[in-house]
Amino acid sequence: MTPRSPINPGELMVSIALATLGIFVIAGTQDISGGGGYSQVGPRAFPYLIGAGLVILGGILSWQAVSGGWRNVPMDDETNHDAPDWVAFAVLSTGVILHMAAIAWAGFILASAFLFTLVARSFGSRKLIRDIVVGLVLSTIAFFIFTRGLGLNLPSGLLGGM
Repeated sequence: MTPRSPINPGELMVSIALATLGIFVIAGTQDISGGGGYSQVGPRAFPYLIGAGLVILGGILSWQAVSGGWRNVPMDDETNHDAPDWVAFAVLSTGVILHMAAIAWAGFILASAFLFTLVARSFGSRKLIRDIVVGLVLSTIAFFIFTRGLGLNLPSGLLGGM
């Protein structure tokens, strides 16, 4: 096992990017109207919560990056965490791009299930059928929570007027 250098530039850059994303989410939330209605929880509540969480996690990871590296990252001789996995990056990026391109005509459920399958593949899963089924179940649940529970309009696409 090789000793880790005090500061891993990749870990530090990702940590700072995460905190920066949180700051942008919080700043962008300012443009959302603040009416809370009867529940006193307005549409700004969750973006603020997500932005704050990103800033806090980015801060924690930044601190870890400058004080010896991220904790709980497995460092064994079989796995080289210093070399990027470009195939996994390409599969993940392709999934995100295809999701954006397909959501309008394929619909939220199918596009999200496909995205889930490609993300699982990029993280090393080799169980295609299981990934497709889990992706379909999770995206269907999310679809009904957003459309029926929150009253949002998500594209149903090929599945018609769900």
